[in-house]
Amino acid sequence: MKKRLTFAVLLIYYFALVALANRRHLSHDELYTYYIAQSPSLSELWQNLRFDLNPPLIYLSVRASMRLLGDTPWAVRLPSSVAFLGASLCLYAIISRRLRPAYGFLAVLIFWSTPALSFATEARPYAFILGFFGLATLSWLRAIESPRPTWPAVTLAAAVTGMMLSHFLAVLFLAPFLLGEAFRLIRSRRPDWPVAAALLAPCILPLLFLRTINAYRSESTFPPAFEAGFRKMASYYYWTLHQEGWVILVAFCAALLVTYPSRAWYPSRAREQAVFLLALLSLPVIVNGVMMASHSAFFARYSAPTLFAYPVILATILASCTNKNRLRALIMAVILELYIPVQYLAKPLPKSPDFSAIHPELPLVAASGLSFLEMDHEQPRPTLDRLYYLTDHSYALQYAHATIFEEFTTLKRHFPIRAHVESYRAFALAHPKFLVLGTPSYSEDWLLRYLIAIHAKLEVLGDFPSQYKDSSLYLVELPP
Repeated sequence: MKKRLTFAVLLIYYFALVALANRRHLSHDELYTYYIAQSPSLSELWQNLRFDLNPPLIYLSVRASMRLLGDTPWAVRLPSSVAFLGASLCLYAIISRRLRPAYGFLAVLIFWSTPALSFATEARPYAFILGFFGLATLSWLRAIESPRPTWPAVTLAAAVTGMMLSHFLAVLFLAPFLLGEAFRLIRSRRPDWPVAAALLAPCILPLLFLRTINAYRSESTFPPAFEAGFRKMASYYYWTLHQEGWVILVAFCAALLVTYPSRAWYPSRAREQAVFLLALLSLPVIVNGVMMASHSAFFARYSAPTLFAYPVILATILASCTNKNRLRALIMAVILELYIPVQYLAKPLPKSPDFSAIHPELPLVAASGLSFLEMDHEQPRPTLDRLYYLTDHSYALQYAHATIFEEFTTLKRHFPIRAHVESYRAFALAHPKFLVLGTPSYSEDWLLRYLIAIHAKLEVLGDFPSQYKDSSLYLVELPP
């Protein structure tokens, strides 16, 4: 009965959080998922994968969701919400079995206190990665503890297959499992063939996406600020801990100090699991190293599975220090449960600004491809009629060292982009005076840097807060 009540509370709380987080419009990256999922046919969907460089599972899932529930942001994000819930339930099962349900409940709330929760309402493949990784972890643990690991090996193979169909870096996410298996092999001197086959056989699937992977490495240039490196390794841990880490720490200390003392309990030695956790914590270093070797960009979301390590470690430490005391777990859980919604309630989402009355006779240029694609989807027709994104491959390389948005001319032929995409040189000949929405310091954008370099006249018209990346509006007059 207690387990059912805990499960029901988790579900109700989760969907309340999802409703809070779902208020924002579709972001730039989500719009790629949305447009590819809307492809007229499956063959065109397969062809359009080259614009987003991911395997097809996320697009097929969003396509099915929109067919069933309609063309709404909620339907677009529903597959991710379900996948993230699956990841959370796998984590709950792992911790509840080893400790007790109260600690499973706590582990899930710690998980939701990290940036992982943002993937639950983002129509991108990272919630799928977390969901399949959670299932793979649960299956692997059951396989190595079972004398007959047939069914755990089957579910492990299914989970690894799901990972391979979700992200082209999924092969790297197998590192914790493979290192754990290597340690088991050293100890027992007997290979576990069903588990090894379940982990390695699905690795054939990425061969289907070699062209996509090569396109990621060759077609677009990312600015130096995005490139993999040693600083990026450290920044991953900063990203995951700098905002919510102090809240988790306060809740952990309160759980230890507020209630009566209890004797310590130490978990039985499970060295394979310790190796697994250590490798999981090292995943950002592994992924960064691979991306450095290929001179590619690294983003923190590329190591999303590492976020599983934090709740496992903290829940185990608390259980070890308090003899698995339920009250201690509940105190920490209540603090986190009260805090998590504050992240959304304390940051009201600004409405999209209305640019129609600001110099309506002039074109409006979005300096960033991020803002342009979102504005194209959200702004009313009068604004779209004057909205532009300007391309110039040589200027993009010279002033931003980035060409990731220079594909918009091609993109407009395949995606239903309603605003204008035009070369800078043609635009400048026809429009010596125009508006620019942009941020001069942003590393991916070249336009404002170029305009400053040629001594164009820039007048700041004001700040227009919105959900877009950019908020500063400039009136630009080109030199003769």
